[in-house]
Amino acid sequence: MKELIRHILREELLNESSFFLRRVNLDEVKELLPINAEQVFYETDSYEQFKYELTLRAVETIMWNDYELGWEDLPEQEEIEFVKRASNVLEKTIKKLYNIQNRR
Repeated sequence: MKELIRHILREELLNESSFFLRRVNLDEVKELLPINAEQVFYETDSYEQFKYELTLRAVETIMWNDYELGWEDLPEQEEIEFVKRASNVLEKTIKKLYNIQNRR
């Protein structure tokens, strides 16, 4: 599964830098999503915003914990594109988390 996800992202990002692909394991992102789901749900106004912000928080957590790089140290446009694509790959998981929060 991990290799399939990486393969999909690599193909989508062919003409872009692999800065995040080399550093962020999507399995780790997936593991972090539930930790932040409740807080992000109450901070956002729509599913699309929830999906993006939840993934962003997980990616930035990994970048800080593994490399001590804060958001201000990261290539902004690449981060935006990576987070959008990663959130699309992890859509089923994110949708489940959103629905759980929406029912509370």
